[in-house]
Amino acid sequence: MQAVGASRRDRRTRLQRARAFQVADETYERFRPEYPEAIVSAVAARAPHGGHVVDCGAGTGKFTRLLAARGLDITAIEPAAAMADQLRRTCDTPPLAARVRVEQARGEETGLPESCADVVTYAQAWHWVDEQAAAAEAARILRPDGTLALIWNQFATDVPWVHRLTRIMRSGDVHLTRGYRDLPPYFGVPERITSSFSQRLLPDEVMALARTRSSYLAASAATRARMQDNLRWYLRDHLGYGEADPIELPYTCVAWLYRRD
Repeated sequence: MQAVGASRRDRRTRLQRARAFQVADETYERFRPEYPEAIVSAVAARAPHGGHVVDCGAGTGKFTRLLAARGLDITAIEPAAAMADQLRRTCDTPPLAARVRVEQARGEETGLPESCADVVTYAQAWHWVDEQAAAAEAARILRPDGTLALIWNQFATDVPWVHRLTRIMRSGDVHLTRGYRDLPPYFGVPERITSSFSQRLLPDEVMALARTRSSYLAASAATRARMQDNLRWYLRDHLGYGEADPIELPYTCVAWLYRRD
């Protein structure tokens, strides 16, 4: 009974945080980092030129656009209406208009035909879905030997000041780049790829980046204010950054590539 209750709480938390993202589309697009070329190339290489990629939880299309630029046809799946509308506007002009189709749907139930995709991607989105249901749906729409790619940009928390920054941004929670657990039997042992990079932001832009985090968006007004106050103190008083001083934020991008059995 406890496991069932925990599962229900997890689903409820995912839904609350996913709904919160519907109001963060423009800020997300502006301040969330891009994905490193090495990761995009590794994922794109799993599909033939002109192949079909289903990008689930596509958001404002940061990963979608990078894949389309490599000559791939993309079906972008996004459950949040605001994000999907933003992505449609972004992809409404050539050359993206010929490559990208946007569908408002969930990764667990895409509505796409069986065996239609060479690659299914979740860039910064797998933690929003029911993993078992989403893996089953990915297996259904993937062609034989297709690839499920799970990608995250993570702060480099092995750097002490970044570790503390992450705790403040997440109100005490540090999201670790841990080894990913096994998926259902449709998929084999994954290949793990990493790439390090940095993002240069001013202090106020780091504050805005923090406001795109699910922990902020799902919080109460009082908690949001406290999180921003703590972050402002850390950047300006503790680390000593002035308002015009650029901050180099180090990241590690991690991709887990699962081949469909």
